[in-house]
Amino acid sequence: MLGGVLLAWAGAAPARDTCKMVQIAEVDVTMNGQQPLVAATINGHAVQMILDTGASKSLIWRSTAKELGLLLENLRGQFYGVGGSEQASSVFLDDFGFAGAHVRKLSVFAIGRGGPGDATAGVIGEDLLSSIDVEIDLSAGKVRMFKPKNCSGDEVVYWSNEFFMVPMQDLEADSGWPEAEVSLNGHTELVLFDTGAAFSAVSDEGLGLSGVTPETPLSDAGSTHGIGAKGVETKVAKFPQLIIGQETIQNVRLRIANLFGNDRAVETGSRIPRNVVENRPDMILGADFFRAHRVLIARSQGKIYFTYKGGPIFSAPPRQLAAPAPEAPPAAPAGEPPHN
Repeated sequence: MLGGVLLAWAGAAPARDTCKMVQIAEVDVTMNGQQPLVAATINGHAVQMILDTGASKSLIWRSTAKELGLLLENLRGQFYGVGGSEQASSVFLDDFGFAGAHVRKLSVFAIGRGGPGDATAGVIGEDLLSSIDVEIDLSAGKVRMFKPKNCSGDEVVYWSNEFFMVPMQDLEADSGWPEAEVSLNGHTELVLFDTGAAFSAVSDEGLGLSGVTPETPLSDAGSTHGIGAKGVETKVAKFPQLIIGQETIQNVRLRIANLFGNDRAVETGSRIPRNVVENRPDMILGADFFRAHRVLIARSQGKIYFTYKGGPIFSAPPRQLAAPAPEAPPAAPAGEPPHN
């Protein structure tokens, strides 16, 4: 599994210039409802963790730390996400194993989510993923990790001759987020490719700033939760067109929510709350998008490549987003992309 060469592209160029997709790991993914889970070990204990390209840092739940007898040390820092903030603690791991590799003497963050019987122990975030090229194929239950050699273009899309591509943005380098610009109803929106989000959604703040309006009246779609303790009410509406790279999706039904409205804090000496995270995305492409696509986050090139695999791209909204029915099929297609 480690160090294998998945594909070598032959051509007229000298061998030393031939693109090689050197696969360093292949990881099985299982879906817990709309959450992609991967196996890891903490001090020799087998655990399941959420694969979350929308998390800037990997972390574990406080309940996991307590169950494993780990010592928690309180910090003054906060984690922010949908639903607000969580006080962070730190915890020291003697051994952390993931994707065939082991890290000794690792300090990670812990936050207050999770409880007895929780299916997950924490989150695999961008601090562990952003140094490599990551191929995510949720419908096939696989994540593959590469260190490309002499690859500068679309030859990295080894599984198909037809694909879409969007250049990544580097607006918030510290986050490590895979972000890109898309077009929603002809307006440019910054989107986060976020496997940790169960469903794709649009920020109502982003819609207001860009002037995008939905085609149909808003209808209630329940609430969703993120890191923060507060629930976020969502609505759903149809938009005539969403363009991601060269992929055009017509008549898209998307959730709309105040995704980051609770990510505000008051600085010392001021009574005015400010946004904690700058350059926040206007939209999130969640696990529903990833289940309909095979995606390569090619950080070595600053590009995201993807192919459409079939089926509805955006799941029909259930009444309660926080606990979707496991593997429940969408009620109806939410837009099929004409491949241009």
